[in-house]
Amino acid sequence: MKKIHKTVKFSFLLMAFCLAFSCSEEDDYEPPYGDFSSLTIWTSFDYDENEEEKRIVALNKYVAFNDLSRGIVSHQWEIENGMHFMNSNFTAADTLNYDRFIKANAGQTSTDNLVYVLFTELGEKNIRLVNTYKDSVAESVKSGDVWKVDKTITVTVLEE
Repeated sequence: MKKIHKTVKFSFLLMAFCLAFSCSEEDDYEPPYGDFSSLTIWTSFDYDENEEEKRIVALNKYVAFNDLSRGIVSHQWEIENGMHFMNSNFTAADTLNYDRFIKANAGQTSTDNLVYVLFTELGEKNIRLVNTYKDSVAESVKSGDVWKVDKTITVTVLEE
């Protein structure tokens, strides 16, 4: 009986010793936040590429487009005539005239992840996202040493 008691006591001490020294302050694990690539787009009109009717915007209104992708090598938004990039200095109370928030000399391209696009002409308008990645992602095509996504979002602009 004494032998069993000594064995149990020794096992308990050994287990306590192992637990005490196995949990060090330094954690060798690094999360893979920069180790993967993904294509993720968010828009303020709940973009779903399978639901065309949700991509309708009233004339002289804006939509936010945000590229939340990971592992990007290069990134660019492109817009057509009749659309303008806006700065982010407006609030929900600024509903009458968005013209004063149009970025001066912004042109038709932006490398910002989050863009606000003002629609000033009626009809179908295209917003194009061109990203390159180090790894393959959904909808990508190999282009040289990188994987390229060339995605167009068509928005119908109607009278309010």
